[in-house]
Amino acid sequence: MRAPQSLFDPITKTVRACLQSLARSLGRRLQLGLVLNLGLVLNLALGGVGMASALLGAPGPAPAAGADGASLFEAHCAGCHIHGGNIIRRGRTLKLQALERQGISGPAAIATIATQGIGQMGGYGQVLGTGGAEQVGLYVWEQALAGWASQPAKAAAPKPSLPANPMALINQG
Repeated sequence: MRAPQSLFDPITKTVRACLQSLARSLGRRLQLGLVLNLGLVLNLALGGVGMASALLGAPGPAPAAGADGASLFEAHCAGCHIHGGNIIRRGRTLKLQALERQGISGPAAIATIATQGIGQMGGYGQVLGTGGAEQVGLYVWEQALAGWASQPAKAAAPKPSLPANPMALINQG
């Protein structure tokens, strides 16, 4: 049975990914402990239970069936690679020039990195699920070729409408 999603799930996923990346880059046990403690403090501050188990290695919910590359990227990658950038290491972006400089020449190479990890970035193969890394690889490659310009537009919140005569609201009561 899958636990219901909380309001903080996207936040905890992003914070978890960033903390795990930071922990990998720090590498030493004492520093890792500090990062995990920071994660637990954030978990308590957010009021969620999911981050603590995620930080301690407990399996999270299964990936959504039929999820596409864009939604998987948004859920698992965008926390560090927003708009194809990299908040941890500036030179390790997902822009075409940076990918080519690293010898990454297509979606299959990106899928391999998403699955196994590279450098400070750990692998996300288990999190992305069956076929998820390939979908993310294809999405990232398409975005890199397009210069990350075709980001899906966020739907604007509808503007509240007022009656033609706003004073009518006051006079109703």
